[in-house]
Amino acid sequence: MSGSTPGATWQRSELVGTFLDERHTLLPLLDVQEDLIRRLFERSTHAVSRFIDVGSGDGAMSELLLTATPQSQAVLVDFSEPMLARAERRLARFPGRWRAVRGDLSEPGWAGALPAGTYSAAVSSFAIHHLPAARKRGLLAELFELLEPGAMFVNMDVVTVQGPLAGLFDEQMEANAIRAEHRRGGARSDEEVARDQIDDSEDDRPDSAEDQLRWLRDAGFEDVELHFKWAEGAIFGGVRPS
Repeated sequence: MSGSTPGATWQRSELVGTFLDERHTLLPLLDVQEDLIRRLFERSTHAVSRFIDVGSGDGAMSELLLTATPQSQAVLVDFSEPMLARAERRLARFPGRWRAVRGDLSEPGWAGALPAGTYSAAVSSFAIHHLPAARKRGLLAELFELLEPGAMFVNMDVVTVQGPLAGLFDEQMEANAIRAEHRRGGARSDEEVARDQIDDSEDDRPDSAEDQLRWLRDAGFEDVELHFKWAEGAIFGGVRPS
């Protein structure tokens, strides 16, 4: 395991660009997962005026929520400068509705740079799994304190699984990459495509969905729910009590 800051791979602009350009091609069932998150917020009775996107990357989750909740504003938090640079491009069509804050989620003081006040929602996408278990628990408690009563937290991420499906998520990503290479008539062999896939396994510290649901409850969240699961892919979250 690397001793560097979790997620340090994503400071490399060339890897960031490659992954983001093919994100919807590579990640299994991403369209289904994003549609589910959109429906969660569209069907919620709690109005979203300002939300925080934790480990925002290039702002894909913020884009989804800014579209689903037209009166909302976003605060993006990420420590990767290449990711935040891509967020400026992605969110250019939402002038005045978002701002970015550079922060390292592995440090408890990350929230100190945030605009003052509470938030009416929090979201995260493929970011929190980079943190060790104890830090995940700390982050969930910190998010709870940032949310207003009735606010929902939703996390789309990878988790650990046991049994026959272990490893399926990564295998499907590789298969998706090979299929995309064939479809566009690329010259790389299947082996070359597999070798060229981003390997950030040294930065990965996933935990089980069951553990993280328990940590949400321990932090004070109610209505804790596993909304979606496919192999290691999961969507889960909870609500700060009203």
